Amino acid sequence: MTKIELSKSERLVLEIIRRSQISTRIEIAKILGFSTVQATKLTKGLLEKKLILENVTPSGARGQPTKNISLNPDGLYAIGVSFTAEHIEIGLVNWLGIIKSNTTVKLKKMHSLEALCHSIEEFVENAIKNHRLAKRKLCGIGISLPGDFLKGRRKINAVYFPEMEDVDLLDAFSSRLHYPVFFENDATSATWGEFVAGAGRKLNHFLFIHIGHGIGGGVIIDRRIYRGTNGNAGAFGAPFPDLSKARPSGTDLLKHLQEAGEKTNDFVDLRTLTIEGCAPLETWINNASQQLIKPLTVLARAFDPDAVIIGGRLPIHLLEAIAKGVNTEAFCQADRNRLPVPDILVTELGDLGGVIGAASLCLENIVFADKTI
Repeated sequence: MTKIELSKSERLVLEIIRRSQISTRIEIAKILGFSTVQATKLTKGLLEKKLILENVTPSGARGQPTKNISLNPDGLYAIGVSFTAEHIEIGLVNWLGIIKSNTTVKLKKMHSLEALCHSIEEFVENAIKNHRLAKRKLCGIGISLPGDFLKGRRKINAVYFPEMEDVDLLDAFSSRLHYPVFFENDATSATWGEFVAGAGRKLNHFLFIHIGHGIGGGVIIDRRIYRGTNGNAGAFGAPFPDLSKARPSGTDLLKHLQEAGEKTNDFVDLRTLTIEGCAPLETWINNASQQLIKPLTVLARAFDPDAVIIGGRLPIHLLEAIAKGVNTEAFCQADRNRLPVPDILVTELGDLGGVIGAASLCLENIVFADKTI
């Protein structure tokens, strides 16, 4: 597995290239306030580490041709793991947030950590073999957990997955998996995925609303995750504490549809439903949108983000409908004519954001910059 170490300056260079996709040494030097010689030295080091690529483009004039610099998609990789009530999704993700291969495994016995880790290990072995991947390029295994952390971040409040109750997750997974293991709750994982490869990749500050089993979310401030004291920042479902009442959560949606006679046991069953062809779904979407307007208004004014991104476990067409229902005159109604109103965006990653984000956790402190550029 990789032992790569980068300086703060090298990570800043990578951040510049990530934001612009293609850059030059002159542009890098100008943004950082460095000399061209310093920028050249930094990029040469990154070229030696095979993290960037340099392509020569004829300038069309006398003098040296332009050398365009881009990130090397084959530079680094990680494994992302995400859960639903009945499935585990595992993916091989490169450091640009692109899934190279993934699989869905049916969960028969969630309490069997041996079986769970066996599925992950089997996927890792096959991914390395099928992609001819050098083990030194694999940075670790990121796991998106369906619950909030207890003090110390080693256990979760496993409301939706009681089989994980009182399990020391770091010990349980690290003792069974042969790579560094990283954890976040599912909402924060999806938030980070959206920053790395989705609708938030060009934003400095945004809030992510995660509609999954519950209602969660995440916060990106200055292009880094804000976790809070215990790793639970972004618990945006707090205004809806009563699980027995209608609330804008995925579990509530599944329950609502089941009571209406729809066969929806897991989020994958929602993919074939259309709002126009399912009256109970349309009703739930309208109610959920109305329920979200007030708390999202409070969050928008409290954090002053570039945008609020709506995502999670629901199919994108349902998330788009919710976003449309929120993005009305009622959102930030009291002062929308006087103050800037953040954009309401929809995830670009859909329900794969958790896998991408979980994998990208392994890279957070290796390649991402410590400050906004």
